[in-house]
Amino acid sequence: MLISCTSGVGIVANTHCLRFALVGLVVLLAITQPATADIATNQQDAKALVERLEKLYLKGPTPVFVLQLEKNTLPDAKLQAFAMEQRLINLSDLRSNALSLHRFGGRPGHNTRAFFTRITTAEIQANTQLPNLIQALGISPEQIAQYQPLAGAQAYPAYTTWLANYAEPAEIAAALLINFQSFGKNAARVAAALKQHKRLNNEQLRFLMTFSQLPEGFREQAIEIIARGLASGVRENDIAIRVRLIQSYEREFWRAFEVKLNAN
Repeated sequence: MLISCTSGVGIVANTHCLRFALVGLVVLLAITQPATADIATNQQDAKALVERLEKLYLKGPTPVFVLQLEKNTLPDAKLQAFAMEQRLINLSDLRSNALSLHRFGGRPGHNTRAFFTRITTAEIQANTQLPNLIQALGISPEQIAQYQPLAGAQAYPAYTTWLANYAEPAEIAAALLINFQSFGKNAARVAAALKQHKRLNNEQLRFLMTFSQLPEGFREQAIEIIARGLASGVRENDIAIRVRLIQSYEREFWRAFEVKLNAN
């Protein structure tokens, strides 16, 4: 807004105009200065929230599936079921992430678009890596066609589909950041056990090894998105709920393999 004091008549008019300009300047400073402070505060709050959620959800018990595989006592049928469940999850998450990119790709802030582009392309890459694992485990096309998914295992992608449709970017970013690390910890152990007991090579294990550590800058992108969400009114409690639920469904995924499969 431009204010001109040159059009008034006489000293009184110019004095009133000057006062108006000063009031406008004070209001402008009041708006812009706290906003800068709020950005830093929200960034700190977002980082602290992520750290609390990591402490809460990244120290859980090891799934029975992983423990049995490490002891080389896991039935092959359950190992094959794991790979086929992952195939279905990958196909679902690809569409969910693409939907999130469609919803939020035009939002202000480069990191929002970059984050959802990143997770979408990651699913595309995973789709090219997983067939090597499926083939290494001796799974035939007929088995894939006839496979009956486990409800407990497919609850996870059902929830990520819900997130893609209804959640805010901050909620999705927090949920995926925590879950990536949680699944990645177990995926790394599964990969190590398969290498030791099944003699699978790195190329066959590429899908699992991709999750062994966070991609560079992923955590920082997520924190910035969370900070923007907090600044826009998203509640920390809502973010924590999304993380709690996705981690609950993650546990259900692993527990699904504790039941007796028809193939056993």
